[in-house]
Amino acid sequence: MSVEKDTAVTQKEARRAAVKKVRERLGTHPRVGEGKYSPESQQYKFNIRIRSPKLILDEDGENAVDVRYLQPIEIGKALVSAADREISVECPTKQQMNKQIREYEKELNQAIQKALVRATGSSLSHLPFPENQYAPVQDIISEVILNGEIDTDDLRMMDSFEESDKYQKYVDDLVELDLLNRRDNTLKSGDVLDTIQDKESFKGHDVKTYQDELDAALGLYFEHNVGELDMIKRTLGPYLAIAGYYYRRALELDDLPVIDEEELKHGIKIEYSGRQKQKKLFKLSRYLIQLENVGVIKSIHTRGKRKWVGNDDTYDNLRQSTEEMGPVSNLISPSVNNQRTLGQSD
Repeated sequence: MSVEKDTAVTQKEARRAAVKKVRERLGTHPRVGEGKYSPESQQYKFNIRIRSPKLILDEDGENAVDVRYLQPIEIGKALVSAADREISVECPTKQQMNKQIREYEKELNQAIQKALVRATGSSLSHLPFPENQYAPVQDIISEVILNGEIDTDDLRMMDSFEESDKYQKYVDDLVELDLLNRRDNTLKSGDVLDTIQDKESFKGHDVKTYQDELDAALGLYFEHNVGELDMIKRTLGPYLAIAGYYYRRALELDDLPVIDEEELKHGIKIEYSGRQKQKKLFKLSRYLIQLENVGVIKSIHTRGKRKWVGNDDTYDNLRQSTEEMGPVSNLISPSVNNQRTLGQSD
């Protein structure tokens, strides 16, 4: 027996009512999907989805040459009563829709930043770090690189000075990564650190100096601890905000766009607010120079304007890193664009 014979409202009538309600309340952009009938509630449930168009501009950034639509995201459901001929429809308000979109955007941006850490950890490790929470990691690895070993009593002494056990915590992580090897009361280099020291390059980066060895080891530490994004962002926050914004655009377009600095500012504006946002925007030039120095993005000049483009290896690594990164898989366009995109705008 069909659903329609069990209800006073057919699925076609219910969907028509849902579409009308959604358009009245949310506008014409959201789309009503196929419905399912729930015998328990005597309702049809229709998914409401929205997909954002992205204009692709010409080299001058003035004229639209194409439109690309992102994968749709679900923003709620329309519920249509099927118990009687008096059709009633429930659907989200604009405020609820916007909140859902903001939450999705936040989740998406965090997922992309996690994927970037995984894809570019060795590059990001070359950024100039101030004294920060990663100083203990650098202390430990540097001591082993230069002197071959560390006495664990020295680490306990450092933890007593810090009134914490952070040195020991970092040791546990470094041993798990096989960067260090425990031998009684001594820490020596593990097989992975030995490999870094024995090779002239590691993950595409030259290993010619002690600093190169330290950077390579720290990059592995970042990649391993990608789940601790909040901790990593305390040091790399503005860099991840800018690079994350750029490579999100690249994933949307299936290509590396060439974009200007004004657009890259959106990465900071999304991540920060108030005085923090103003401080980070003032430092944008330094962040861009440093990101270029470690090879995450690079500057080019086209028609007398300075613009920025990504790195092919970083992009390829990022795509591989997004396979299990939740909402990022919905972001990647199913089509493949084989021509380099020269610009874009919201």
